[in-house]
Amino acid sequence: MRDILQGFTVYIAGVDHGIDCEEIGLPTPQVVQQEYRGGGMDLAVNHGMAALEALEATFKFAGHSRNILQQVARGPGKFLTVTARGAVMNTLTGEHDAHVVVLQGQFNEHSRDSWKRGEKGGLEVTMSGILAYRYEIAGNVVHEIQAYPPRRVINGVDELASINTILGYANG
Repeated sequence: MRDILQGFTVYIAGVDHGIDCEEIGLPTPQVVQQEYRGGGMDLAVNHGMAALEALEATFKFAGHSRNILQQVARGPGKFLTVTARGAVMNTLTGEHDAHVVVLQGQFNEHSRDSWKRGEKGGLEVTMSGILAYRYEIAGNVVHEIQAYPPRRVINGVDELASINTILGYANG
């Protein structure tokens, strides 16, 4: 392994919850696919459409934080920003790179561990309905995805630039 996560923290609405966050499941952008098999084709192929599947992220916390619970199941239009920061070490050089993920959306689901005396228990929250997602490594944008106006930058290339120009969206 070359790049190993050495540590991370997460900020929810500007508050550091790194001491409580045990695990983060980051969004995985996936292109919407449609299967096609023409009349003369034996093998079906999946074609990528000009859209992405909905993004989702999960966060597992030790304890029963009131600050986190207060962010769950809020009403329409009440979005929050979550920033996750990780230090990833390159085992060949020993140097660390900053991995920064910024999400805008809502915590729409959660589950709780059972209450047991003397045990930490915890919460798991799911951010679905993500409106914006940005992943940077050492200051370089790997993914920048936004629902509206539509934006999809992958490794510095704006994949929707020509479509957005035709649709009249200035700078996506």
